[in-house]
Amino acid sequence: MPSASAIPLPKTLDERLQLDEILEVPATLDAYFAFLPGCEYRIDYSDGKIISMGYASLTHEALVGRLIYLLTEALGIDSPYHILGSNVATYIPDFQAVHNADVVVLRGKPQYHVHQSGHRKIKTLLNPCVIVEVLSRSTMRYDLAVKLPRYKSLPSVQHILLVNQDKPSVSLYSRTNKPGQWLNAEVQDPENGYVTIERKKLKLADIYRNIKIEP
Repeated sequence: MPSASAIPLPKTLDERLQLDEILEVPATLDAYFAFLPGCEYRIDYSDGKIISMGYASLTHEALVGRLIYLLTEALGIDSPYHILGSNVATYIPDFQAVHNADVVVLRGKPQYHVHQSGHRKIKTLLNPCVIVEVLSRSTMRYDLAVKLPRYKSLPSVQHILLVNQDKPSVSLYSRTNKPGQWLNAEVQDPENGYVTIERKKLKLADIYRNIKIEP
C-alpha cells in the first residue's frame, strides 16, 4: 500500500472538486493519519481504504446547519452537551475505522484515540452520544451498510439519527437496555412527526421548514 506521500489523492479542496464524487484509495491506517493533517477536505478510513465522499449539496448543508441549531436549542447551551460539526472525526476501535459524521453530540468530557504520526499526535473522538447523518442518494448505501453498524459498536452512542435530504423522512436508532438491541423509529409525517433524542423532541416540521429540496 502507498505511503502518505504516494497516496494518489489531491490535498487541496479546489483540486478535489474537479474529480469524481466518490474516491477510494488503498492505504494503511498509518498512511491515513499521516495524510490527514495536510488535507483540506473530509476523508474517512474504512476497510483499508481512504474514502472521500465528495462535495455536499446546498440542501445537505442547510439540513446540517438546521440540525446543529435545533440540537443546541433542545439540549441547551448551559448543559453538559456539545454539538459538533463534521470536522470532528470519530474513531471506531472494533473496525479500525475513522468516520466524519455530519453532526456529533458529545456529553461531558471527550475521550480520544491518539495516533502518533511522526512528530504529530492526532486525536479522534471515541465517545459521542448522538450521531447524525444527512443521507443523499450517493452516500445512502455507504451510510446504512457501513457506517451505521460501526456507530452502533461504540458503547457511548445512544442515538443515531438519519435524515433524508430528498424528502421529509427521518430514521432514529436508539439503544435499549438490552445489549445489542436498538429501537428504530421511522418518521415521515412532515406536520406532526417527531423523534426523541436525550428526552428532547425534534419535530420534522422544524427540521425541514423553509429548506428547499433540490431535484
